[in-house]
Amino acid sequence: MERLKILSQRYKRYLPYLIVILVVATVAATTFFSSLRHVPDPESIKYTEFMELVAAGQVHTVSINLAEPTFQFTDANETVYTSDNPKDLDFKRILLEQGVVVNELMTDTAREDLIANVFTLGRYALIFGVMFYILRSTGMMSLNKEKSAEKVIPATTFKDIAGNEEAKEDMEYLVKFLKDPRLYIELGAKLPKGVVFYGPPGTGKTFTARAMAGEAKVPFYSVSGSDFVEMYVGLGAKRVRGLFARARKSAPCIVFIDEIDAVGTRRGSDRNSEKDQTINALLNEMDGFTGSEGVLVIAATNRVESLDPALIRAGRFDKHIAINLPDVQDRMAILQIHSQNKKLSNDVNLEELSKLTIGFSGAGLETLLNESTILAVNDGRTEITKEDIDDAYYKVVMQGSKKKNRMGRTAEDVKLIAWHEAGHALVAKLITENDIPKVTIVPSTSGAGGATFNIPKKMGLHSKRELLNQVKMLYGGRVAEMLLLKDEDSVTTGARQDIRQATVQLKEIVNDFGMNEKFGMIHVSEICGSDSSAVLEEVTALSKKLHDETTALLTQNRETLEKIAQALIEKETLTEPELDQLVFPAVNQLGA
Repeated sequence: MERLKILSQRYKRYLPYLIVILVVATVAATTFFSSLRHVPDPESIKYTEFMELVAAGQVHTVSINLAEPTFQFTDANETVYTSDNPKDLDFKRILLEQGVVVNELMTDTAREDLIANVFTLGRYALIFGVMFYILRSTGMMSLNKEKSAEKVIPATTFKDIAGNEEAKEDMEYLVKFLKDPRLYIELGAKLPKGVVFYGPPGTGKTFTARAMAGEAKVPFYSVSGSDFVEMYVGLGAKRVRGLFARARKSAPCIVFIDEIDAVGTRRGSDRNSEKDQTINALLNEMDGFTGSEGVLVIAATNRVESLDPALIRAGRFDKHIAINLPDVQDRMAILQIHSQNKKLSNDVNLEELSKLTIGFSGAGLETLLNESTILAVNDGRTEITKEDIDDAYYKVVMQGSKKKNRMGRTAEDVKLIAWHEAGHALVAKLITENDIPKVTIVPSTSGAGGATFNIPKKMGLHSKRELLNQVKMLYGGRVAEMLLLKDEDSVTTGARQDIRQATVQLKEIVNDFGMNEKFGMIHVSEICGSDSSAVLEEVTALSKKLHDETTALLTQNRETLEKIAQALIEKETLTEPELDQLVFPAVNQLGA
């Protein structure tokens, strides 16, 4: 018995192959027996010819099924023929009056159909068995099991969150309700069923939801929208029902659904019936709340506008809280939190770094300091220096590391790159209020030959003048190349990314922002649809105008442009104070 068990374990891995062989053999056998049962089709004659044979007494037997389009008959020589079925109720009476034997059939080949059905059922049973075994052996059958949402009572509180003070104020009464719902319920108040946290990636939506649960000291269920999206219809809806059933038992609690747009986008937008069923299940569960259970559902998304309108209407996810990118004070607070366990040298100024990192999310700031730490350790230092942070900033922004030397670049290439970056920097200094903390011609492993770090002093709303000046700044690199080379055919591909960004900006000015004189305050695509020829014509005209203005600006300040380029060739990197010394003493500023 023990030996038999050992043999079964040894040959267990061959079982799938054996099952596949059996399926193939079954299909082959079905085909073989079907070919054996096949007999030549009888000769077909016209119905008029058949009636002539009946009148002549040449028809012996007729076998007919009134539901079939044809019938069979035999003549005196037992030869089988077929003819069209007249489907006439008097047909049988006429034949009987002529002495013909009539056999009424319920099915034409019942035995063959039975055999064929048995083989077919057997074939499908074996195929289903193979699929079941493969799914089970690969673990895919576990998809039908309920995925358990994480349930914890977080230790994180609002004290651990830097910035987002307005959002915290919006959450205060929610936290109080979760802490002691009785006070609110006695006065007839109801807890909002759903809250949407929206904002750019990395701003801390998940962390904020955890802090709410930690502040209220209630259970926290965390799932992702993608957990509800499956290839099998009905599983997502089942998981929604299971999640809310567990949440009701743990109330008061918070159910957090991250990246809800993975399942909560507009129904019918992509013909995904499984996703639609999941949304319907979520809506039904939320409609089942009375508001007194103490279950608060928080959803996070980067694109609240893409959510199904039924999700964000009143009575569902009707409270929307923005988790925005941090401002300069928030960035300072976040940097202080993330630098608590790091040894910073005396030359590191977090206040300056907070001003430099406009547009960074909390996650981006954490990554910046972490990269700085890694660079310091790799170079054998025990403290993080300003140079480490500068290099990490270059790496995060440029998506690549600095190359250690200029190998592979000729003197002509270096000069051309220096003029290109000088063009960006000079235009930015002349017509924008942006900070230029660094201009460098140090190449990057991402392929960039150099970089001009251009930091706007504000985020959000921009005037038309600011947008146009931004495009001129992007054009400054290519225009500077032209001034150096004096040959349009000799310019390089270095402005590829600049042109792409400028094109997007110009299209938005013309199409989206209502800043074009020809079209006025309309969204052009809403009128023209997919026909972009009108937008293209206006964008092209505006691009040429801005390019000409940029050329005039740099031509008039060519001497300063050349000084910046030469300084870059000598030093490779210029800081903002060094750049200001070159620009402002001899500037002939034209303005916008």
